[in-house]
Amino acid sequence: FFFFFFFQAEDGIRDLVRSRGLGDVYKRQVQCPKEEADTACWGVTKPKGNLERLYFKFPKLGENQVRLKMLHAGICHSDSFKVDEGWCKGATFPLVPGHEIIAEVEKVGDKVTDRKPGDLVGVGVFRDCCGQCFGCRSGNEQLCMNCPCKDTYDPHIGGYSTHIQIRADFTFPIPKNLDKKRAAPVMCAGTTVFSPLKRWGTPGARCGIVGIGGLGHMAVQIANRMGMHVVAISTCPDKEADAKKFGAREFVCSKNEGDMKKLCTSERLDLILNTSFVHNVTDYVNCLNPTGCFIQVGIPEISESIKFSHTDLIWGQKIFAGSLVGCRREVQETLKFCSEYEIMPTVESYGWPEFPKAFQKMCDSKARYRCVVDVADTFDKQ
Repeated sequence: FFFFFFFQAEDGIRDLVRSRGLGDVYKRQVQCPKEEADTACWGVTKPKGNLERLYFKFPKLGENQVRLKMLHAGICHSDSFKVDEGWCKGATFPLVPGHEIIAEVEKVGDKVTDRKPGDLVGVGVFRDCCGQCFGCRSGNEQLCMNCPCKDTYDPHIGGYSTHIQIRADFTFPIPKNLDKKRAAPVMCAGTTVFSPLKRWGTPGARCGIVGIGGLGHMAVQIANRMGMHVVAISTCPDKEADAKKFGAREFVCSKNEGDMKKLCTSERLDLILNTSFVHNVTDYVNCLNPTGCFIQVGIPEISESIKFSHTDLIWGQKIFAGSLVGCRREVQETLKFCSEYEIMPTVESYGWPEFPKAFQKMCDSKARYRCVVDVADTFDKQ
C-alpha cells in the first residue's frame, strides 16, 4: 500500500508539473567550480555547519520564471532553525538560506509578461504552490499541501546569494517610497505579523505584542497604525524606549511580577501576538479578556511543546490560534500598508564578506532589530 501511494503521489506531482508547463521549475541548481558558476552563495554543507562560500550553475530559465540579481538580503531567525534542523530533519545540503529578498530582475522567461529586466522586486518565504489543493483554492497558497518545493530555499538556493531563479508570480513589485536597503525584512517579518493582526485585530483593541525583536518591532508599528492600543511585552527592560518609539502606548517587562499581575487583572488585553519562542504561555493567555485571542507566530524547536491552561481557555471562551506568514495577496497588502504609513524595519547593515558575522549576530539574538546584507554593491566591489 505504501509503495502504491508513493508512486501515485509521484505521478500526481509529475502530472501537475506537465499540466502547468512548470517542468523547469523543479530542476535545481548544481554545485560547480567558481569559474563555471551563475551564482555565488553563502551556505552550509551539513546540519549545524558554518557558512562558507559555495558556487552553483542554474538550469535553463523556465518559461514562467525570472532570474534575479540580489540587492539586499535579510537574515531571519528561521534560517538558523533550517540550518540546525531545529524544526525538522531532512533538509537538502548544501543549503543556501534566505527568504527576505530585494532584487532586480535580470532575465525573464518566454511567457513572463508582467516583469521586465530592471524591475525592483521582493521575494518572501514561498516560491511555488500547486494551485489546486484546499489551501490554494481558498487563496492561502502558504498553506499549499501538495507542492513538493514551495519554500523559497531548500532544495533551491535562497537569498544568501548573488542570483536566484524563481516563478515570476512569486515576486512582488517594491513601492518606490520604500528604502530598498531596509525593505527586505518586510517580505517575511512584515507579512508574518500583518496577516494575523489584520485577521483578528480591530481599531481600539488592546493588543499585546510579546517579544520586541525582528518580528515584534514590526508588529508594534503595524498594530499601532491599524488603530490598536499597543502594549509591548518583553523580557528586556532596555527595549522600552524603542518600543514606544515604534508606537507602543505601554511597555511591560514580563520579568516584573507586578506589571504582569496588572495585565491579568485590571488591564487585560483583547489580542496577544506572540512573536517569541517562549514555551509556557499560561500567564499570557491569562492576560486576555474573555473571548480574547492569543496568536502564536514564533515557532520554537520541534522538540519543545507550547503549554497553556486549558481551563482558562475554556472558561474564558478564549481563542488560541497559529498563523503562518501570509498569502501572496497579503504580501502585496503588507507592502502597500508599509508604503502608505511609512513603516520600515530597523536594520543593521553588513557587506557580502560579513554574511557569517551577520548570521551569528542573529543566532545570538543581538540584532537591533534585523540584519540585512548589501549584496550587490559589496559583492561587485570584490
